[in-house]
Amino acid sequence: MSPTAETGLRPTSSVQQVESMGAEIRAALLPLLVAVAGDPPSPTRLAQAIGLDKSLASRLVRATRAPSDLDLMHIVPSPSGLRILAELAGKAVPSELVAQLRSASERFALLVDSTAGGRAAIDALISESSRDVRERREHIARQASFKSMSFLLGHFCDVLTTSLFLVPNENRRTIDGIEIHRRIGLRRMRPSTPLALLSLAMPPEEAPPGDATRFETLDGPPGPDGARSYLLPEFSTLPLSELEVVEDSNVTTLVLPGDPNMNLAARVTSAFRIRNGWALNSEERTRELRGYVLHVPAMQVVRDLFIAESLLPGAFPQVSFLLPGPRVATHPPREDGTHHFTEVDLTASIEQLPSAPSAYAVPGVGDQTAAIRYALERSGQAHQRFRGWRWSATYPVPLIEMMWWLKDPRAGSSG
Repeated sequence: MSPTAETGLRPTSSVQQVESMGAEIRAALLPLLVAVAGDPPSPTRLAQAIGLDKSLASRLVRATRAPSDLDLMHIVPSPSGLRILAELAGKAVPSELVAQLRSASERFALLVDSTAGGRAAIDALISESSRDVRERREHIARQASFKSMSFLLGHFCDVLTTSLFLVPNENRRTIDGIEIHRRIGLRRMRPSTPLALLSLAMPPEEAPPGDATRFETLDGPPGPDGARSYLLPEFSTLPLSELEVVEDSNVTTLVLPGDPNMNLAARVTSAFRIRNGWALNSEERTRELRGYVLHVPAMQVVRDLFIAESLLPGAFPQVSFLLPGPRVATHPPREDGTHHFTEVDLTASIEQLPSAPSAYAVPGVGDQTAAIRYALERSGQAHQRFRGWRWSATYPVPLIEMMWWLKDPRAGSSG
């Protein structure tokens, strides 16, 4: 696209254009700040010398200390902020310094106006080249999402944890899963809001034959309590007797009804066993393990994966984030780092955990280790040794599916 006659800039900015603008602003801004507030310039001296707002003074000085011109463009105030500086510094510094800053601020304003999406789009462009900028902007977006969804849904949770344990099935053909879910500090912003605590596909009354996948309680098929038998009252604080059981087709949901008189922070723990969840031997080098859609806005989410040491030597997990939708559109992470159109581009890092019971602990959740060990003992898996990994996030995005994938370099080989 050719530059516009009015601005001399392309209607859509490029990284090179933004970086060039950053270099121009740095060249104009730093000499003026040094002339006003000394070398190196100080936010306090700058504010006192010309009566500049302290927060604006701090941001201007931080911009000149940015490690790159792209980082400067993320930190620097808006063009109007640069104009305020030029106006107040007019009587304190040589006129050529002021003219240079005014020229840079006008060019900056033209860049913002000619970019579809304005300053936010420029920040998004910068984030592709700057990890620091990406993480700062993502944190702001995630925090805003948490606040808005908490209000709209009427509830939130301090900490949500899931712990998935892969263990061998006695048939030696499939892998079972033991999964523990915990909601810590579950609160209602509006006491009358009903809360869905647990949804699961209930198994048929007669167990399917062979190696079909089915969900059971830690002790086996659910008893007369049905879905309630998936809850662990020993590690929950809610009056579980008040839960409503809502059935829709083969999905059963446990719901805590609204109660204007109850708005306490709750702790809810549930656990189940996935029989024949995965084939022991697979030709796929990267296969899907589990997906979780976050229905409860949470300040922090911790998702752990543990694999029995006797299973899948050399295999390790990967994480991706997806827009909820048909499974036919689900693809594992790509080797070259590019994204599928169904993926949400969120920062993710996986921490390998020590091979010890202390790996179960979650900061701020005092009984986490006790709850996990209780579930393993009750399911007959306390003797297992595991290797584990953890993904955690502050203010994860609600209603986005987080997916565990298992990458097995040995899959499909003769070994």
